[in-house]
Amino acid sequence: MTAINPSLLVLLDLQDEHQQFERIFDSQLFCRFTNQIQCLEHVSPHRLTNIRLLHFFIPKSEHVVIGADIVFLKTIYYIYCMDQTSINQMRQQYDFPMFVKIFNVKSLLTYLRQAAIAYFVEQAERTKHEPDEHDVALQAAAELSEALANELREHMNNKIGVQPSDL
Repeated sequence: MTAINPSLLVLLDLQDEHQQFERIFDSQLFCRFTNQIQCLEHVSPHRLTNIRLLHFFIPKSEHVVIGADIVFLKTIYYIYCMDQTSINQMRQQYDFPMFVKIFNVKSLLTYLRQAAIAYFVEQAERTKHEPDEHDVALQAAAELSEALANELREHMNNKIGVQPSDL
């Protein structure tokens, strides 16, 4: 029996609102769950033996998994919230910016892309003596970086308007 290798980016999407991310990210990298029990089984410690770092995206309503017995050493938690009040509450409770990221749900795709870019850059570094794998990882990081740059540029244009130098 072969070991199941869990995805490195895991999204708990209890409201089933983020199906579009399954089209953006490869299934080897990203997995979305609408069921908490299945999700927690997927990221359980005995299944993480081959994972260097797990990026676990959870809604504010499920933040208690961070304080429960299933806190994982090789995990960065991303708590997405619906409003600034929720963000402030979570920041007071989880003052560990290296291990717990807290943000508005509107930025979920941005944080997913950042995590994926970090993974591919690390993958490229680990495979620098294997040219094909190295190039594939760098290409994936570059594509995600370009998409992220476009997203951030669009956000800034919406926020401050199109600048004359952008035309």
